[in-house]
Amino acid sequence: MSLILGGSLAFSIGAAFMKASQGLTRLTPTLVVIISSLIGVAFLAKAVRVTSTSTTIVVGLGFEALLTVAIGICLLGDRVSPRQAAGMILVIAGVALVSK
Repeated sequence: MSLILGGSLAFSIGAAFMKASQGLTRLTPTLVVIISSLIGVAFLAKAVRVTSTSTTIVVGLGFEALLTVAIGICLLGDRVSPRQAAGMILVIAGVALVSK
């Protein structure tokens, strides 16, 4: 599970820098996006060695989505509507059901 969380965190960090990269036109944020994506792939590649691919990807994407929303709210000032919050609760429930 720690490999999946590590990969999800790396992808979420990359997602947070996508906006700052301005369409991958600014060098430093673009490098953060690329490096964090490679790190995320490495973590998930290791995770699929010990867990099924479908479980790893579904759980990883669920954590990635939630971490990205948390980064958006805490660091980027994003707002979440009640409808979006309800969707996040469903994602959490789905991840809980799929993971062991």
